[in-house]
Amino acid sequence: MSFSRILLRLLIILVCACIGAGAGAALQVFRITKKPQEFCSVAKLVAGGQMAFNDSVSWREQQADFYGTITETMESAEMKRRALERIRALNPDLKDADVAIRAVQNKGSGIINLIATGPDPKYTKVFLDALLDEYIAFRQSIQEQAQGTVLKQFLQKVVTQQKSMEGTLAKLEQMRVKVDTVSARSDQERLVTRLNSQRNQRDDLRLKLKTMAENDAARAPLQARLGATESEVQSIESDLKRLEPDLAELRTLTEKYAADKGAYEKLFERMEGVRTLFNTSADYVAIQERASLASENVEDWQPPIALGAGGGGVLGALIGLVLSLLLVRAPEPPQMPAAI
Repeated sequence: MSFSRILLRLLIILVCACIGAGAGAALQVFRITKKPQEFCSVAKLVAGGQMAFNDSVSWREQQADFYGTITETMESAEMKRRALERIRALNPDLKDADVAIRAVQNKGSGIINLIATGPDPKYTKVFLDALLDEYIAFRQSIQEQAQGTVLKQFLQKVVTQQKSMEGTLAKLEQMRVKVDTVSARSDQERLVTRLNSQRNQRDDLRLKLKTMAENDAARAPLQARLGATESEVQSIESDLKRLEPDLAELRTLTEKYAADKGAYEKLFERMEGVRTLFNTSADYVAIQERASLASENVEDWQPPIALGAGGGGVLGALIGLVLSLLLVRAPEPPQMPAAI
């Protein structure tokens, strides 16, 4: 192939590459210029706290779930709806606009950047602030609901145990009034004194009878006195047994009240411990920076134009190569005469 044909093919490829590069750059310029004006506002959340985990779930996995839940919630349609309702209630003069939310966690930290993009700078900033407030309120309501469910169960147990304790105390006070009256105490003391005295007399009479001979004439009166004394002892013991049920019930009620009171105090301490655990050990999410003033989101022209020009140039070069092969052909070789 001659040098002129090679040069012509290269020229065709170069011209097509330049046309393609120009067309690609022009297309990118057209896309950027026709793109609607956007404004961007940025806010920051800080999240962290103590996390309880077991052997099957590592700390890193639980941390990833924790931050992933925050980002997904912030970008959810429900949070946008709540923010929109908040704006309509607090700023009825603002016209609704479509605001895009993107949540990005800083690598290796608990900072989450919230990027709001919208067509109006004021509305974009107000929307992002409303989104922050709605998320914090939503998260607080979830925590209070969870805490309330657990504490409600403990509170029901505490109230039930308190009623049992108060019922036992009321019965105990009634029994104390019944047993601890002046007459009851006096009767019991008097009977105990008489019982001790009669028992002593009985023991003395038994001792005397043991020392006397069987045919002793003085045994008969002593045996008669011994029989009378034993009858008196039995009568006194019977009277004391009549008072014993009340005393036994008093002891039973006293022990039951002590047990009920101990159970109540333990339940109350457990409930306070759970409440303290919720307040101190739970994870947290707080607003570190509220929404910044929205600034125009200006796209950098150089990378997309360079990409469009490069892609168009490559495509044009390929088209030029095909055209050069079709338009510039090598001459056919001369054929030998048939006679030869």
